[in-house]
Amino acid sequence: MGYSESYDTGQTNIKIVKLDNRKNYYLYIYDSNTRKVGYASLGTANLDDCKKNWFQTYANYVKKGGSQIKQKKSLLSRKLKEYIDYQFSRVSREEIKQRSFDTFHERIRNRITPFVKHSGVVAVSDISRKSFQDYAAYYKEKSYDTSTINSDLTTFNNFLNWLVETEEVLDANKKPKLKKLQQVKDFKSESNPAFTGEDWDAFKQALFRYEYLDESWTDDMEERERWWYRKMFVCWILFQFHSGNRPHETSRLKFGDVSYKEYQLPNGGNTLRGVITIARDTKRGSRTSVMNGWYIKRVIDHFHTFNHPKWLAVSTNDETPLFLNPQTGKPLHTETFRGHFKNVIRYAGLENKKYTLYSLRSGHITMQLLNGVSVDDISRNLGTSRDMISKHYDGVANILKSDELLKLNKHYYSDSN
Repeated sequence: MGYSESYDTGQTNIKIVKLDNRKNYYLYIYDSNTRKVGYASLGTANLDDCKKNWFQTYANYVKKGGSQIKQKKSLLSRKLKEYIDYQFSRVSREEIKQRSFDTFHERIRNRITPFVKHSGVVAVSDISRKSFQDYAAYYKEKSYDTSTINSDLTTFNNFLNWLVETEEVLDANKKPKLKKLQQVKDFKSESNPAFTGEDWDAFKQALFRYEYLDESWTDDMEERERWWYRKMFVCWILFQFHSGNRPHETSRLKFGDVSYKEYQLPNGGNTLRGVITIARDTKRGSRTSVMNGWYIKRVIDHFHTFNHPKWLAVSTNDETPLFLNPQTGKPLHTETFRGHFKNVIRYAGLENKKYTLYSLRSGHITMQLLNGVSVDDISRNLGTSRDMISKHYDGVANILKSDELLKLNKHYYSDSN
């Protein structure tokens, strides 16, 4: 039979066609196993109705003995990409902000997509209620913190809901419900232990060795870039420890949010006092905090020392991210530093101590308490509750009770470079 019109159904071997000398549309069905073609009338000349209802005609065809064509699977990897496109379209419609999209994209690209590949679930039709239940355990094993994992699970669950409600390619009865981990507050010692003085010294020594690893001058631009990123990582670590910022707060900082100026100490010496303006986020208001200005200066100085030809065009102004990716013009994400952090932890022989990036914040609090800074001042500077700092103080009090450590507490974080 010949046909004059042909329309795609989304299935490789099934088309809607208009047969010659026939009023209504038909399904063209090709069975690749038998290499035979079958036709089934759609019973109408209305093309829109055919496109909506063709599958019922196909089901009846199979029920009456026609060959069943293997349906084209919706690949999960493709659907993840489509979901990213969908979220990006919401930015243009001003339904979400660009920053929110960047967060969705980072979670899907860096963790959810690799996990889906690891899980072995290839197609949407392979999903069951038991799928993906080990997501939290998988990333806990890789030392990701509870907050990051729970944020990922929110995005993952939203994606699964989208497959059910918007795309209508996943049966609601098969949709897994991914449960979040019990949230552990960011200063609890068992989840994000503060660096001890001895461990911080070991970490710093390994950090500076890592910074100057293969520093010898080379004209190889790839080597120079790797060296530049290692040095930026060192700047970030020291900035985090001395500011006490949450990682996401630092990732949002711009050049216009930080400043430093010379300050005379009571003993007559000079130092740099740094000031940071933390932008308002969804949970907390904006705040101004202070820190050792040398670690702000170190970041800015480092950025202006690298002479990569293709980066010379990147200018800085008040809107430039403080921890800039010169290749994209966007902020370096915390994930950029996680692998470096694990390397230094390993070099320092601290693999069994369960230190995380949040341990820098915990270590900052410990250092401030040991130096006699009040709980109220610390809580205001870090934008957290007094109760949270007080809980952290319980562990520090044990150090202060020891006469031996009391003598050493001024050097507990020796020099803190």
